[in-house]
Amino acid sequence: MNRAQRRRAAKAGLPVPPKEPTVNIKLSDLGRMTPTQVTAMREEINRQCMEADARLALDLDTMVLWTLHRHLGFGPKRLHDFYLAMAEEHRRMREYYQIDDIYPERIKLKELGVDVEAWQNEIS
Repeated sequence: MNRAQRRRAAKAGLPVPPKEPTVNIKLSDLGRMTPTQVTAMREEINRQCMEADARLALDLDTMVLWTLHRHLGFGPKRLHDFYLAMAEEHRRMREYYQIDDIYPERIKLKELGVDVEAWQNEIS
């Protein structure tokens, strides 16, 4: 929520959540950080990435399921079965490969010769 939205909410008598603090780090500050501070910073960045992933997951999953229904004729039961299998596979890969990347599937697909990034550039 930005400042204008907070002000509008306050004028309307709605509860206004507290402003979230931000931290700005200059590039020159990174060189002076201890290894423990760098690790803590990376962990916080990863935590925030995971939060963002959780927020976007519903929209991405919905898009995939709709495409399967529209173009491949998946009905509600097959969509449900696919969704559960996809979620389990994602969980399994994250645990097995223990990769800091949010989507280890991209790495594994590249090993198969499937470059999703290149495909994405084709449609951009």
